[in-house]
Amino acid sequence: MLAVVPPEYFPRLERVALALRAGRLVLADTFQYSRQSYHNRARLRNPQGWQWISVPLRAHQHGVPIDRAAIGQLRGWQRRHWRAFCYNYRTTPYFEFYEPRLEELFRQEWRTLGELTCATVLLTLQFFEIDVPVVHASELVGRPASMAEIARVLAADTLLLPEATAPIDRAAAPRVYALRFEEPVYRQHFEGFVPGMTALDLLFNVGPVEARALLEAHSQVVPL
Repeated sequence: MLAVVPPEYFPRLERVALALRAGRLVLADTFQYSRQSYHNRARLRNPQGWQWISVPLRAHQHGVPIDRAAIGQLRGWQRRHWRAFCYNYRTTPYFEFYEPRLEELFRQEWRTLGELTCATVLLTLQFFEIDVPVVHASELVGRPASMAEIARVLAADTLLLPEATAPIDRAAAPRVYALRFEEPVYRQHFEGFVPGMTALDLLFNVGPVEARALLEAHSQVVPL
């Protein structure tokens, strides 16, 4: 099954569960960047509940393809994001196993939102030990910029979509399935449970084996 989703900055659990169930994953970096989305921001658990970390973009990037949306020149944002991860997760059971590779990502220079968000998706999948083939829509012939166009270019006959995705053109993919996902309640480092965090929150707290088991137990592929 082919799954097609725009890349998120340190993706949420539903996106990781989708990759776990997919036979091939397309990071739709040709889709338009949208303000107030998860394209350039993620939520981290903190003592007060949660906080946003947001990648600064240059002005007038709304509607620009994600792979061409330019990251702003606000100094120190990478250092602040790394400090937020360290402050909130350094004493979780599994953070130290992933710390060097995560820190390396924040030491690199990033020019576009697409290259950064795709890198965070790939790193997250590696941390979860999910070995799914990944394709970037921007590298496909004609830079397809819709679900139907991507399915046609890849000659996909079966699509796997997040349950909330709008209906797809059946001519592009005769068989369409949805991932029904219910976010699991798990032990977090701070008191109580707050949903909607980056998937790394689950990983840092329970480790890859339990994390994958929870994703499998709380997701179901259903026909549309």
